Amino acid sequence: MPGVVSMFPNLKRSLHTTHSWDFIGLGTNEEMEIPGFSTKNQENVIIGFIDTGVIWPQSPSFSDVGMPEVPSRWKGQCQVGESFTQSSCNKKVIGARYYLSGYEAEERSHGDYMNADKAANFKSPRDSSGHGSHTASIAAGRYVSDMNYNGLGAGGARGGAPMSRISVYKTCWDSGCYDADLLAAFDDAIRDGVDILSVSLGPNYPEADYFNDAISIGSIHATSHGILVVSSAGNVGSRGSATNLAPWMLTVGASSTDREYTSSIVLGNGRELMGESLSSFKMNKSARIISASENYSALNVSSQHFTPYQSSFCLDSSLNRTKARGKILICRHSGSAEEPRLEKSLVVEKAGGLGMVMIDEAENDVAIPFAIPTATVRKEIGNKIFSYVNHTRKPSTLILPVETVLGSRPAPRVAAFSSKGPNSLTAEVLKVGSCVFRLKNVIEPEKQIYIYIYIYIYIYIFVCVCVSYLL
Repeated sequence: MPGVVSMFPNLKRSLHTTHSWDFIGLGTNEEMEIPGFSTKNQENVIIGFIDTGVIWPQSPSFSDVGMPEVPSRWKGQCQVGESFTQSSCNKKVIGARYYLSGYEAEERSHGDYMNADKAANFKSPRDSSGHGSHTASIAAGRYVSDMNYNGLGAGGARGGAPMSRISVYKTCWDSGCYDADLLAAFDDAIRDGVDILSVSLGPNYPEADYFNDAISIGSIHATSHGILVVSSAGNVGSRGSATNLAPWMLTVGASSTDREYTSSIVLGNGRELMGESLSSFKMNKSARIISASENYSALNVSSQHFTPYQSSFCLDSSLNRTKARGKILICRHSGSAEEPRLEKSLVVEKAGGLGMVMIDEAENDVAIPFAIPTATVRKEIGNKIFSYVNHTRKPSTLILPVETVLGSRPAPRVAAFSSKGPNSLTAEVLKVGSCVFRLKNVIEPEKQIYIYIYIYIYIYIFVCVCVSYLL
């Protein structure tokens, strides 16, 4: 066909706060700037986000108060739709588009028209999931004071370049992101005049070759127009699982800051062990602690038998309410995304448990909120708790409310859930393995502001992982 360079299937891709910027040294005080990395001139930098849109344009994170006029070189548009009008754009969110053709072609080809329409949610640039708004505010959100989560992590929240401009390209819906829509978004972003593109999504690993991957193809066209493309490596966690491997993209893994949300576990013998949580519930006194495997339910509502091993994971209906009532249960978590952590606390609560100690066998070091007093621990700590329980006649435990702790451990370090190298397609190109502190020696000064924002676009969840090839 004339004008057609290549053809490949319209595949579906998946979507892969207050202290972070201080931790990496990116301050708002000019005297505190890292030499060689100026954050001036942000208002002339335009960051495009190929993602799920922007959820609340009226959020203070996307305010345009005090911002100068939009750069005259900008050629983008503000596309209206459901719950999104021209007034949803401003001098901060200067562009917004959405793409449905590829999504509808694939979802409706299966004959399920109703579900396709339902999954689309807002047929507009408005974000219904929050993923795109999250990445946009991390990179370029305005300063918002007095932010916290139930009193935790209190402080001012902002993006890495709070005065830069945002343009959103909504290609991802509840069921995923299709290649046809992604390529259309790349084309529009190039024509609109963005300086940087954030692509926090990708294929499943192992990744196919570059020439059948829409993100690889779209990003090389963007790069040829001088646009920096930053992408996420993925959240699989195993060696060699990194995606978005094309050498013309900067692929970013997940790592930590030096801030933790700790919840102490005080054993009946007075020993205090450290766990993680975002649960702010308070226990009034100590309670008996037992392994969930001792609470197995021989029969559930479906007459399905549970073994002690299965019950140790606190699966739905696997616990004996008589044994669990009024106790703290030790539950295991395999690390699988199919095994929600919050769900376990709900299962324990339903069985009458007062609290939960969850042993994270994958050691992901992720703190989340729970429905009851809960602390997540690594296997090493879990073994110490089991040893106490197994050698004590009436073991008891008190789970203390969570606290914010700074500087408690070396950071940054690669997060356990982060996808890692080596590069499965081009082994001689390290993925993910760029170290930001080396870049200033090889990038021309006028481009350093772009590089700087580009690298730190996913800080808080996504930051540069140095030499992860060796991990």
